[in-house]
Amino acid sequence: MCKDTNRFLSLLKPCYSDALKYCRALCVKRSLDDAEDVLQQSLLKALENFDSLNEKSKFRSWFFTIITREFYNSVRNDFWRKFLPSDSLSLVAEIPEIFSRNENDENKLTLNKALSKISYKERSALLLFELGGFDLEEIKEIQNERSLSAVKSRLSRAREKLRKIIEDEELNISNSKNKSSIITGDINNETIRIIAEIEGK
Repeated sequence: MCKDTNRFLSLLKPCYSDALKYCRALCVKRSLDDAEDVLQQSLLKALENFDSLNEKSKFRSWFFTIITREFYNSVRNDFWRKFLPSDSLSLVAEIPEIFSRNENDENKLTLNKALSKISYKERSALLLFELGGFDLEEIKEIQNERSLSAVKSRLSRAREKLRKIIEDEELNISNSKNKSSIITGDINNETIRIIAEIEGK
């Protein structure tokens, strides 16, 4: 167990908010409860193993590595749980917002939906880079990859997939709005025609 809890908390404090956002974004296909479970398990594991971290300056990347592995473990556990008879909840639950629970922003919802459609490793790499601010070398260590090129290609694939999904989503939204306005226009015209007929009688 951690002997220097105060030191642990002082290192955790500056990165806690980003860690929470990272967990929520990782669990975008699941629920806020799952995100909080991943964070809590990661905090416990980090606290238990804090004394083994020799370079305290690397706390942030070390902690995000723990979160990433805990998330992968939870996905694996859920996968095997599907084969056991139980009344467990569905893997796909509400889509949580990454940055806030209160705002109902259409762009944020589109981003969340897009993130939920790419693979766990792609999502993790992209979030570590964009949200966590980690460089390629750090992501390579966190994701336990052998080469930087693997991380680069994963980031490139993730960005391209995300761009395509978001473009498709925006096109669908635009098309549905156009259909809605056409239908409304037809109803308005029909109403005007009926009123004109009634007034003419």
